Amino acid sequence: MAKILSNMASNPKTAKELDKYKVEGVILHLACADKVAESIGRDVTVCPMAKINKCDVPCLDEQGRGRMNSVKDARLKKTIQFFTDRKGFTKILYRELELLEKRARKKELFPVARLDGTSDLGLCLRASGEFPGIQFHDYTKVTPRMGRWMRGDYPNLHLTYSLGAGNMGDALEILSGGGNVAVVFRLRKGEPLPKEWKGFRVIDGDIHDLRFKDPKGVVVGLRTKGTSYYDTSGFVQEVE
Repeated sequence: MAKILSNMASNPKTAKELDKYKVEGVILHLACADKVAESIGRDVTVCPMAKINKCDVPCLDEQGRGRMNSVKDARLKKTIQFFTDRKGFTKILYRELELLEKRARKKELFPVARLDGTSDLGLCLRASGEFPGIQFHDYTKVTPRMGRWMRGDYPNLHLTYSLGAGNMGDALEILSGGGNVAVVFRLRKGEPLPKEWKGFRVIDGDIHDLRFKDPKGVVVGLRTKGTSYYDTSGFVQEVE
């Protein structure tokens, strides 16, 4: 099978981030929500909270390069393998993480990895223990997983909770406990983010995507991307 991980340097925006912060990064993109269920004939999902939080429709899976048929096909194939050959998938994934470490060492850069680029499977929890030399970081809407991370010992893992249409209470509790929450605001590129949201400080999450560099207990403000600007499910927050 072809490579599972994508090099973050292939994206012009993230390429600038990597150069600025001297890191070598990779990201895993899968077919979002329930797209793979039809292909394999059983009910599976890579985003268990997508429907509850109403983020399956405005999902970023088909924004940017995700609109390209070749990209869609590649993500679908990877996702099918994940559900039908987990052992083989993990073997390839771990081999590519090993290569990431070697590349970073050779270039004298810091290796970082996101394994839930368009999914919410928590793959980074186990992988972070297997590869202590890599900094893992991801977003999640799975509240128990976020709580486990906040209570646990994961020195090379950083999680940011994502606000959806159905988890406001959990998001505020996480912020009060010192965790970070990503909030999408109905704003165009370049428009100013609010300074506060629900009494918590807002930082600009569009400056870079290396969330492990963020301070604790803040709202990671994000502007809408593509068609998500028009979403009315409650996933996108209005600027008050």
